[in-house]
Amino acid sequence: MFHSMMYGGRMMGPYVRMGFYGGYPWVMGIACLALLLALVLSIIAIYRTSKKRSGKESSAHAIIAERFAKGEISREEFEQMKKDLR
Repeated sequence: MFHSMMYGGRMMGPYVRMGFYGGYPWVMGIACLALLLALVLSIIAIYRTSKKRSGKESSAHAIIAERFAKGEISREEFEQMKKDLR
């Protein structure tokens, strides 16, 4: 009698097919997937922004700034080159 009441008997109620804790594990599954997706998107965003910082643009700007500081190019040429690099 005890066995039938605990496993599939009338005491189980309407939550017999919903799983442990009345069907809330799917909520935790969705939350875990959302957390994993947020983590992956964060890693992608960090990778893309770090790639922009160390790209060719910064080295090109540094080169023309250095040439301007040495006096190899005039202010007008420097400003034009900065506009061209944008």
